[in-house]
Amino acid sequence: MKAAATQGLFLVSQYAQLLTGLTDEHLGHEPAPGVKTAGWLLGHLVITGDFARRLAGLPPMAPREWRAIFGPGTTPSRDPATYPPMAALIETFRAVYRDLAARAPGASPDVLGTPNPFEAARPAFPTGGSFVAYLLTGHLGYHLGQLSAWRSTSAATDPRLR
Repeated sequence: MKAAATQGLFLVSQYAQLLTGLTDEHLGHEPAPGVKTAGWLLGHLVITGDFARRLAGLPPMAPREWRAIFGPGTTPSRDPATYPPMAALIETFRAVYRDLAARAPGASPDVLGTPNPFEAARPAFPTGGSFVAYLLTGHLGYHLGQLSAWRSTSAATDPRLR
């Protein structure tokens, strides 16, 4: 778990510049068909990071109502009013991953050894601990990559994002 936590913090630091200059007007912006919105991407990372926290025996940090907006299987909205303010998403994103990376390595083996409650991922990640490691690494990196694509595509028409 320590290695996954280190990797998660590295990813967050490497992609920190992607959050610079994001405002509420970017929440529902879809720069090209099929590109997820920045609001959805950040919110999804927050709630999945919070899910990892719960799997590690830690209390959630994000508002419960965010789960219905950003959970697996939800569709990004182009209506910025759907989302919390961008500043709240960014602040919660940073707090969730900073705290998760600091505290997950100290989770008890009994807690991390419980079956993964997310059945769709259980074949690849049978325990809560193996899923926490994935959420801190592969899942986080995948969606930060999508945010990078969103920013690059958006920068073509919004010079503030260059």
